[in-house]
Amino acid sequence: MFWQESYSGGVVTITMIGVYSNNGTPIFSWVYPYVGDGYIIYLFLKPTMWGVNSNSNYSIPYAASNIYTTTISPVQGDVMFPQSSSQYLVIEWNPLWQYAYTADGAPGQWDVWVASNPHGPKAHVGPYPSPNLGYPYAGWDGIGSGYFQPNPGNYICITVSYNPNTNTLTGIAYDLNTGQSASFTLSLSNYFTPPLSGTYIFGIAGTNGAGQANWGVVYINYQE
Repeated sequence: MFWQESYSGGVVTITMIGVYSNNGTPIFSWVYPYVGDGYIIYLFLKPTMWGVNSNSNYSIPYAASNIYTTTISPVQGDVMFPQSSSQYLVIEWNPLWQYAYTADGAPGQWDVWVASNPHGPKAHVGPYPSPNLGYPYAGWDGIGSGYFQPNPGNYICITVSYNPNTNTLTGIAYDLNTGQSASFTLSLSNYFTPPLSGTYIFGIAGTNGAGQANWGVVYINYQE
């Protein structure tokens, strides 16, 4: 889901509530009994080849990155990187982290990427190599603290904020049924330039896949 906002240079916060249903037996035996892929938040896209209108439905130029094409993280799901004339941020909460896969330097459940895709079919995903995991991965993978596996039907509240004054991202995934949470704080330092005031596209996605989980969205709010 993508939408357009007029951005004036302040702190952006996106809050969403989601829930998943478990559709059958997981495809991969090594994933069982865990669910993964989770949710993705997109910040500050400026598309020139598509827009938020009916003409762009099902025809957004994008590059996909999954375990069968380009591996950007040990735990990533099928991530879509839409066309944009400027760099943008992609933030993923993936509950497979710490359950199906663990790594030194990756204590949490969040992936963050700085993406560039001016033409549509091919995206550059950075920083590369990954600042916390190194080659061959990109971005910050498995960062943060706390982790949990939600049950089917549990409502999950996810909040992601970007502060241009400190060039910092923060995020938390909170299970409203159990009280468990996973959070992160990340300084983007020299990897991302705070965007100028203007009109941008923002978005969210449920990355259905691992564990046959169908991730749905029931609420979303944008604030600046």
